[in-house]
Amino acid sequence: MILKNILSRIGQMIIVLFVLSTITFILMKLTPGDPVDKVLHLDVANVSNDQIEETKERLGLNQSPIVQYFQWLGQIVQLNFGTSYQTGEPVIKELVFYTPPTVFIAVLTIIVVFVVALPLGIVAAKYYHTWLDTWIRILTSFTVSIPSFFLGTIFIYVFAQKLDVLPSSGLDSMAGYILPVIALSIGMSAYYVRLMRSTLIELYNSKEVEAARLRGMSERYILWKDLFKPAIIPVITVLGMSVGSLIGGTVVIENLFGIPGVGHFLVDSIRARDYPVVQGAVIMIGFFVVLANTISDLLLLWLDPKRRFNRTKDALKRHQQDGEI
Repeated sequence: MILKNILSRIGQMIIVLFVLSTITFILMKLTPGDPVDKVLHLDVANVSNDQIEETKERLGLNQSPIVQYFQWLGQIVQLNFGTSYQTGEPVIKELVFYTPPTVFIAVLTIIVVFVVALPLGIVAAKYYHTWLDTWIRILTSFTVSIPSFFLGTIFIYVFAQKLDVLPSSGLDSMAGYILPVIALSIGMSAYYVRLMRSTLIELYNSKEVEAARLRGMSERYILWKDLFKPAIIPVITVLGMSVGSLIGGTVVIENLFGIPGVGHFLVDSIRARDYPVVQGAVIMIGFFVVLANTISDLLLLWLDPKRRFNRTKDALKRHQQDGEI
């Protein structure tokens, strides 16, 4: 069953990446500006028409957009993302260089979110309608509405400029990750605290928990043995769907903090009309989003055996309706 799910996800991934690459190609062609102008610096240099035509031919821009698309698509199938107009380096080589900081920031953010959100959500649910729950709700209601780039700007001003305890840009040391990760994780953590709290409160009021209390089970046993696994399932579900917005926030944060990641590289490439890099970066980001959703789905199947049973039962019903069994 899990193998079938993985194969299904791979098929969905190919379709999503194909649609994403097509939309990206069309949007880049519709964007005002000519990459040849950026490559030859026509705004500051005098270049002959022969040089312009030669550059277009070298970059493959002298052909029709349809021909360019199918040539590029044929390269993608071979895992060849083309060559950067600006650096002349293979796009895949550039992406391999810029991807690790972005992935590291995203993974650290998810870890911080889990470390902060799960305990606070449990505390808020356990002490429901007490002063502790009230303060946690006030704090999360405030922080969930603050954009990450606004928090990042405040952090740069306070911790980098005024206190001078953390770097404001670059990744010369691990300290360079602290402010970007905190700026990204605060808003996300607030959302998951509220989700964990509401899920646990609903479970605490269930008949199963009442029966466990009547059997003399301790509150700690009920929480960790009966409630934690079903409470974390919605968190993982929503987290898998929010990876796209997390990476989108990472793009903004990388440019704010001057981090040499895919987001920073992507924005620079858009300004330079570097089509191969933009298309390759978008496909790379799309791949990680679909991969995160696949991992989330597999985790849910592992945590919730009932989900596996329901899927198997649904598959059997479909086969019966089709007359296969």
